[in-house]
Amino acid sequence: MVDGLNLLEVILGRSLFQTYAGILLTDRGSEFEAPVAMETAQDGSQRAHVFYCNSMAAGQKGSLENNHIELRYILPKATDLRALGLTCQAALNLALSHINSASVESLGGRCPLEVTHFLFPALYNRLSHFGLHLIPNDEVMLKPELLKAFR
Repeated sequence: MVDGLNLLEVILGRSLFQTYAGILLTDRGSEFEAPVAMETAQDGSQRAHVFYCNSMAAGQKGSLENNHIELRYILPKATDLRALGLTCQAALNLALSHINSASVESLGGRCPLEVTHFLFPALYNRLSHFGLHLIPNDEVMLKPELLKAFR
């Protein structure tokens, strides 16, 4: 988890990271057992604050669990992720692009990347530069076959 946060900080830069990821709300899963490391930047300064949901209260994380469900459409649990095609950052970026290009009812039928582009253009530009892109609605695929080109 710490490596992922370090990468996100590199992608966004310190200022955007602190603006959009400066508060981390998570459960008490084993991957989140190092709050000080997650809160601390590679230069030793504080970059974020970690807060934990109450036990057995997944609803406190809002709609975040929906993204986890969508990710499982492409990467089913208990499968070999490499065999599915998750072999590189480009494959992960493709999966995340499709997930975040799917229309969401709570966003008025828009997708997360559209809303990000409209409301937070600097954030969208950083994500786009890293390799996340808006997929046309009729091309969004949330199935394991999405990554077959990477197998």
